[in-house]
Amino acid sequence: MKAELQEVMNKLRRLQGAIDFSNAPAAERDELAEDVAKIMDELFDLMKSLPDN
Repeated sequence: MKAELQEVMNKLRRLQGAIDFSNAPAAERDELAEDVAKIMDELFDLMKSLPDN
């Protein structure tokens, strides 16, 4: 389970990079980046709560 969540986290990091360098208006980029960061924080908290096996 952790490996799958880590894969999702890696994809979110790539998405965050794409948002940062997109041509979208700054306010829209900021909003999207904030949403992605919140998702990543929640995934990280979930990953911490899972057993290592």
